[in-house]
Amino acid sequence: MEVLLQVLIGGVLLGGLYALVAFGLSLIYGVARILNFAHGTLLAVSGVLASLAFTAWQLHPLLIATLLGPMMFVFAYGYYHLLLRPLAKRSHFESTVGTVLVTVGTLMILSDLTAKAAGATQRNIPLRMPVIEYGDIIISTTQLLILAGIVALTVIMHLLLKHSWFGRAVRAVTQDAVGAQICGVQSTRIKAMTFAFGSATVAIAAVLYVLSFPVDPYMGFSLTVKAFTIIVVGGVGNLPGALLAGVFLGVAEGLTGLYWKPEWAPALSVVAMLVILVAYPKGVGVKT
Repeated sequence: MEVLLQVLIGGVLLGGLYALVAFGLSLIYGVARILNFAHGTLLAVSGVLASLAFTAWQLHPLLIATLLGPMMFVFAYGYYHLLLRPLAKRSHFESTVGTVLVTVGTLMILSDLTAKAAGATQRNIPLRMPVIEYGDIIISTTQLLILAGIVALTVIMHLLLKHSWFGRAVRAVTQDAVGAQICGVQSTRIKAMTFAFGSATVAIAAVLYVLSFPVDPYMGFSLTVKAFTIIVVGGVGNLPGALLAGVFLGVAEGLTGLYWKPEWAPALSVVAMLVILVAYPKGVGVKT
């Protein structure tokens, strides 16, 4: 029972991090209609950078997240204008295929460059913090820190999207891009900001991720597949749905590793996505 509870705690934390990654990807697709296959790679690269910064300068993870978030925002904003915005002038088919090719190419380039510069070994942030013992159950304060970070980031995203000018503009462009532009909303600028915001979110989530789980430059695609699975389950743009789907996936992976074989846990997201696509083509988080 104690081992089961430990696995459940780890699964909830991992699922919460999956949900943050998935919601950023969902937001990008909902507004800019971009299937960003490099989204998970941004977490892997950001995680490696966070680990290097901690090892080299002993920076606090909160400070690393504060630095990485704006850096990724600026990078993604320029990336959108340079490589993705020109594709919007093409036909729908060419634009869709073009964004897939560009983001897949970015995935490969970023992974190889990071592996070349920092090595392909797994990295994390070995933050030494006290533990809390409750009987035979051991909970590290690092896990509590990760949980607090997930909750804080979720609340900030919710408030920003519900009660700010940016959030209202995002919802307007999502519902009717032409109508929003007629009302004075610069759709192209909002799409670029949304792409940058989703990328900055995954960079901050990467700092939380490496506090407890290892990262390497080539793990990005598997994270993207899991994010797509969560979007299919929770629905596009549905933050509560993404959280529930993420926690479900994280716990399911933990239980698979505990009661069956750990090597089958990563494949669970692919199986789940195939089952859900067949059983619920519109997603269980979307009202039909």
